[in-house]
Amino acid sequence: MRPIIFAALLLTFASAARADEYDEIVNNCNFANAEFGAVAIQICIKDNQAARAAVLQYPDNVKHIVARCVRGRELGWSMVKLCVDKDIEAEAALANYATEHDSQMKECEMEFGGRGAARIKACVDQAIEAARSPKNCEAGANRRSDRTIIRSSG
Repeated sequence: MRPIIFAALLLTFASAARADEYDEIVNNCNFANAEFGAVAIQICIKDNQAARAAVLQYPDNVKHIVARCVRGRELGWSMVKLCVDKDIEAEAALANYATEHDSQMKECEMEFGGRGAARIKACVDQAIEAARSPKNCEAGANRRSDRTIIRSSG
């Protein structure tokens, strides 16, 4: 008798959790698409459900990426999936960078480590490009661009 009660409680909890996530998706889609009508809301709901299902299917070796990206789910599960996909792609690219870029990678990891591999890769790519620039004569030049801002006097 106890195993049956335990199984019933487990199923109740699991279905309640799914209902809460479904309600969250519906509420977010209603809020984001109310001005576009019911069709847009339904498309949003279907897209978010599909993206959520895909996110839950990622292998264990990328669960750390999934856990970080899921924190931004208020933007929608499609954005969570995009975050995970971009970080997986960026981790693979960073693993293939030559050792000559180790210093840029370490600096970028210190600055942007909590924001994911895609942000670190963008930082490293920007540092590499800045090092190639003919204007860059200083060692360890700042990664930010030195654009001149032209203001109109009007």
